[in-house]
Amino acid sequence: MKIWSGYGSEHSMNLVLIGKFKKAQDAEKVEKDIEKLSEQALKDETHSFVFDPDPKDLRFSEGMLSLLRGLRLNTLGPDEIGQLVSDYRLEREDDRIIVKTDEADVSAFVKLFIETGAKVEVFSAHDYPADSANAS
Repeated sequence: MKIWSGYGSEHSMNLVLIGKFKKAQDAEKVEKDIEKLSEQALKDETHSFVFDPDPKDLRFSEGMLSLLRGLRLNTLGPDEIGQLVSDYRLEREDDRIIVKTDEADVSAFVKLFIETGAKVEVFSAHDYPADSANAS
């Protein structure tokens, strides 16, 4: 008899990220940057990198490199770009961006928020459902 032993990620994180920016223009810029990065990642099919077991094969396309240079973003890695094509919901309200996702990896959003001077709050809506309702 064979016994299968493995790890599953069926549990949803139900994460809420809130970035509070100094100005509404900063939040708007980050929202547009996320849209541009997501579009390029879809073109590059970067989301498949998340499942690539060999890190040496993770590289940016020329299009992504050009975009990152143009946006002056130097902290994102190829594996993080895949987070921007995962399943998430993004809302912008004046100087705040709220991201809701079931994914555990959210470092790309955190980095984009912090690089633009935002105060970032991350929590599970499982544990803080009232805060989640107030986030949107």
